[in-house]
Amino acid sequence: MSRAHLIRSDQHPYHVTARCYNQDPFPVSRSEAWAIMLEELSRGERNFCLQVHAFVMMDNHFHLLCETPKANLDQIMHSFQKNVAVKILSKAERKGHLWGGRYHWSIIMNHAYYFQAYRYIFQNPVRAGLSPNVEKYPYSTLRAHVPFALHDKLGIQMGGEAGLLNWLNQELSLEDQRLIKLGLRKNQFDVNKKKMKLFERLERPKSD
Repeated sequence: MSRAHLIRSDQHPYHVTARCYNQDPFPVSRSEAWAIMLEELSRGERNFCLQVHAFVMMDNHFHLLCETPKANLDQIMHSFQKNVAVKILSKAERKGHLWGGRYHWSIIMNHAYYFQAYRYIFQNPVRAGLSPNVEKYPYSTLRAHVPFALHDKLGIQMGGEAGLLNWLNQELSLEDQRLIKLGLRKNQFDVNKKKMKLFERLERPKSD
């Protein structure tokens, strides 16, 4: 199947994900992989005007929610995947491929979709049994010492840090999870119109 033509946007956010070759775990420690990825996200910010809203690293893949003011997601991800691969494989003293393929992207043009994707991304470690809640997972930009996170602004909308964490930790039903996952698989995030009422009932931060 041919790769979908990138929808370029300097306004709408993207969800981006990529997985390791054969779905193997990263061949270095989590902390080492995390440090490398943060370094490359910072490089993307400096060199390509990348704006990171959320980033979560799992055992063998990552989830990124971001904006690209220069409509240059392809440049950003080429640099990110290449440099992360070179550094991780060098540290692991391995040759070959790190990634199982190119990244998958989904552009998000609806606020309701965006906020549920934001929460869904941070809940990944909880669903995988890697953390009891979103704030205790160490390989996530929700952590206060990471400079990229959007959660300060959202915290104001949700009544402070406690309100935001309560919202982020609200358990999504299996049907909610399925709808969000299906939406993120599409190059333009969308859900069946018949399911919109179900989707829009999900709580989300109040607008400014």
